[in-house]
Amino acid sequence: MHGITRRKFLIGSAAGSASLLAASYVNFDAWASREKIQGEVKVTPTLCDACGNWCAIKVHTRGGRIWKAEGIPLAGNNRGRMCAKGHGFLHEVYNPDRIKSPLKRVGPNKFEPISWEQAYKEIGTKVRAISEKYGPGSLFWVSHPQANVQLTQRFMQALKSPNVFSHGSTCFMPRNIGWWLTVGQAKPSMDFENSRMIVLVGRNPAGGMNLGHLRSMTKGRDRGAKVVVIDPRYSEAASMANQWIRIRPGTDLALMLALANVMISEGIYQKEFVEEFTEGFDEFAEEVKKYTPEWAAEKTDVSKQTIVTLAHELAAAAPRAIIHRGYHGAMGTQYKNSLQLVRAVGCVTGLLGNFNQRGGMFFSPKPKLGALDKDAHPNPPRVPGPMADGTGDMERYPLVPRGQGMTQAIPELAIEGKLKAGFVYHTNPLRTVPNPARVIEGYKKLELLVGFDYVLSETASVCHYILPESFYLERDDVIYTNQSVKTKQVSIRQPTIKPMYDTKPLLEILSGMAEHLGIGQYFNFTLDEMNRASLKPVGVTLEQLRKEGVVDLGHEWKPGPPRFNTPSGKLEFVSSILRDYDLPAVPTWEEPLVSPDPKDPHSFRMIHGKQAYHTHTRTCNQPYLMAITTINDAARVWIHPDRAKALGLKDGECMTISSSVGSGRARCRISEGIHPDCIFVPSAYGVFSRHLTHAKKDGGQGGFGFGISYNDFLPTYFSPVLGHAMVNEIVVKVEKTYA
Repeated sequence: MHGITRRKFLIGSAAGSASLLAASYVNFDAWASREKIQGEVKVTPTLCDACGNWCAIKVHTRGGRIWKAEGIPLAGNNRGRMCAKGHGFLHEVYNPDRIKSPLKRVGPNKFEPISWEQAYKEIGTKVRAISEKYGPGSLFWVSHPQANVQLTQRFMQALKSPNVFSHGSTCFMPRNIGWWLTVGQAKPSMDFENSRMIVLVGRNPAGGMNLGHLRSMTKGRDRGAKVVVIDPRYSEAASMANQWIRIRPGTDLALMLALANVMISEGIYQKEFVEEFTEGFDEFAEEVKKYTPEWAAEKTDVSKQTIVTLAHELAAAAPRAIIHRGYHGAMGTQYKNSLQLVRAVGCVTGLLGNFNQRGGMFFSPKPKLGALDKDAHPNPPRVPGPMADGTGDMERYPLVPRGQGMTQAIPELAIEGKLKAGFVYHTNPLRTVPNPARVIEGYKKLELLVGFDYVLSETASVCHYILPESFYLERDDVIYTNQSVKTKQVSIRQPTIKPMYDTKPLLEILSGMAEHLGIGQYFNFTLDEMNRASLKPVGVTLEQLRKEGVVDLGHEWKPGPPRFNTPSGKLEFVSSILRDYDLPAVPTWEEPLVSPDPKDPHSFRMIHGKQAYHTHTRTCNQPYLMAITTINDAARVWIHPDRAKALGLKDGECMTISSSVGSGRARCRISEGIHPDCIFVPSAYGVFSRHLTHAKKDGGQGGFGFGISYNDFLPTYFSPVLGHAMVNEIVVKVEKTYA
């Protein structure tokens, strides 16, 4: 690891490309001592898979091995940059822990290699038997959303099951649905570069890394935009901002309602925009009268003057003012009131009049892709009815679309006997879903669990079969359309090297299983055929896209009068959809589900967030990325100095954290950069699969058993309206560890 320190490898990697390990997995000096690797240098454009942003990159190989990589400047997702995760994750193709062929579990934590044909045959026999005995509704698929969702949806429809789950209920669900209710689209884009003011509410694009947003935001800031971060913690984004507003966690909604109060009561909102392009303003204005800055100051621990000044600054900058659309932070699945918060942010955005305006919000132009010929390649019939968790049920969760679901419901449904067999793709629910003891109990109840992992993660370790998908550097995927950019773009993932082991791309795996499941007629095509059909309407050949990696189709977004895809055709201060379901149609104050006891020195809300060099827990088995953690001692839990002093804690000392469902120990980082009501847990750690062996530093720490996970302390929650997991609604007890 000392070689990494000397070269400062990865620490500054967002600035450009870096040479990468080609002949050894863990040691630079060992590689440097060998003969220089010979062979042809080849450059292949593809898409990174280190996180969900899918940045476009060029991968250089020498002698058939990965050599280095760099970003593609044209790509809106990353604009030519690569982050530490992207560089570090390239090495995973050479990870000795990789699964090298299909595996069958023959005992607890014991697997034996089998052939693909045996795996297909045995899985096919078991899936058919389970479907016949319990019905196709007993089958499910869960995955991290990716472009390949077209294939997984097709597979489950062919099996006649509606149960396709994503990780949205533990990540972004309220954000998507809240914006859809307000403006008619789940993810509006933001013209940071031309904005005069940028406000981030619990969003940290410098930690939950979004290179495209970061570059645009810094351009806007350098041109004079004021950047304000509202967050209980002094985040990475706060360090690049002009102002950090330290807010009590769970009260961002109160702040937004108070901003609306000031802007409306003082008449400093964009009146012409509101009159022409919004619906329900009078009812919203009446509601927010009671949410005064004085009231909000008590709720949020943000001073009245700060609230009033922020409202005036936003109004002065309007319409070139932006409140970030959010992601997993306060506007994601964090709190009971997160949906109301997103609605309130959307309404304040309406007061700013910034939709489809320069320096404001806009809807990215999206290319309309084609599809396979239905006569030659028939689609399976659509499966009627709601999902097993109630998603799509008009009485239970009418706002949550099918194909989203509540991933934390899967173990509960398995324990109840409603789910009997499942497929897990590109996700690790035993580690990334709250209440892991309950999750393990549920997944172990299944009669069949099939995983598609490349290592024996926590979830893969309890699967009955593992069908290893080829690593992203070894495979093709479905055509991808870049998001949040001002032009229409398409990009592609394609192989940069030949598969090292007996692995396959997803479509080939699904096609192989389909033949043994009696649904082969729905998988009578190749990925090339599918991708050519997708590209046909946009006038790009597959050969051209493979050569360039990213193709910009033009059709650039232009400022002008906005168009909203809501029932009224306008931005809705009063949501007609919510009113139809007899739910609160106007944003209104809603208390968080739980709050720490102000009289108890041991009582804290636990909050969490990402670090720029890790993705969930999947990078904890990567030595170079774990080296950044250890160099920076970055797995410690943040606590405010006043609260630490009351507990007798000194910086770096160990504390015990406990809740109703779990406990753990962690070293503390004492910092003024955290609200006293809470502790902050970095979300990348707490891996417990003993099969992940290659992220250990001196002393045996790292990877397995390193750090804690916030999920270990969270009960299984379902919010009343959307069923999301409310992952910051947890009060924990913190004590100094004496033994």
